[in-house]
Amino acid sequence: MALTMHNHATIPSLDGLRAVSIAIVFFAHAHIGLPLPGGFGVTVFFFLSGFLITTLFQREAEAAGGIDLRAFYIRRLLRLSPPLLVTLAVTYGLVAAGIFLGKLVPGAMLSQLLYYYNYYQVLVPDWNEGARGLNVLWSLAVEEHFYLIFPSLFLLFLRRRLTLWHMAAILAGLLVWRCLRIGVFGTEPNTIYMSTDTRFDSILYGAVLAMMTARGVAARIFPATGAGRILWLGGAGAVLLACFLPDDDFFRETVRYSLQGLALMPVFHYAVTQPRLLPFRPLNWGWMRRIGFYSYSVYLIHTVLLANMDVFWQAAGLEGLPAILRALVTGALCLGYAVAVYHLAERPAKRWRARLTPVPR
Repeated sequence: MALTMHNHATIPSLDGLRAVSIAIVFFAHAHIGLPLPGGFGVTVFFFLSGFLITTLFQREAEAAGGIDLRAFYIRRLLRLSPPLLVTLAVTYGLVAAGIFLGKLVPGAMLSQLLYYYNYYQVLVPDWNEGARGLNVLWSLAVEEHFYLIFPSLFLLFLRRRLTLWHMAAILAGLLVWRCLRIGVFGTEPNTIYMSTDTRFDSILYGAVLAMMTARGVAARIFPATGAGRILWLGGAGAVLLACFLPDDDFFRETVRYSLQGLALMPVFHYAVTQPRLLPFRPLNWGWMRRIGFYSYSVYLIHTVLLANMDVFWQAAGLEGLPAILRALVTGALCLGYAVAVYHLAERPAKRWRARLTPVPR
């Protein structure tokens, strides 16, 4: 299957998984009583990012004999920044006009723009998110920090100086670090939740699955048919469900992320390699893939609109409307915003990406 660094659409199920993830996050923030917490949707996004970037690295290395880091960072900049810049400009512009809730806080604005908002929240006393609803931008900082660190690890992996056992040791070390931070140093759970040094592995698990796939290990571990496949998928589902039950901060902010990363490995493996398997067919329906395609911009704006739409419902005397109806209206507005951002900002940036970073052959 041909795949270039410019096009991941040929990887089955990924856009559908994005759609599922954004739905989990959105409905959790809209206070719809789903059994899945919003944080799990973010974890799935993280896993997907690691898996996708590593898969694309691997295929570029096979096609071109290596990876072009300069081109990679140009692509990341021109992929992530245009929707973020538009969202920040629109949101803070409406805050300045007195239409949206929030304040113009230079420190918060700079940290959101330059992808260190997670540590801004951790390190700045009495921090303020600025525009109401932009708190979700902590996760973009974690991803950007991953992109700065991981390519060096992947180059070592390509040169066979870093093995899957080394990656397993890194993952175990990050779990130990989380345990030390919360159990010994007394770090606040919310700090564990959003800090790069404690959430890095949520992305790395996806990267390791892609590495396992490249080395043929995933195909050996996960049977293509039979009882073995059922056991892996059933076991993964059971582990993920079990992770939602404990209400203990130590478990939730330490072992839970590791268990979720491990459990997502067989789920992603089968979703990508066997997209026609019954549980994964909906991920590849056209409308699911389309929602996934727009999920980044939806993620950027959804809490901003949810916060400000709550004020609108109250002002209009419509707070009595069913929560699900209010959520669906807001969700439609988020999708409309994402479509507009794509045509006004992302598509022009995509043309620049194509010019500045030629497709490897």
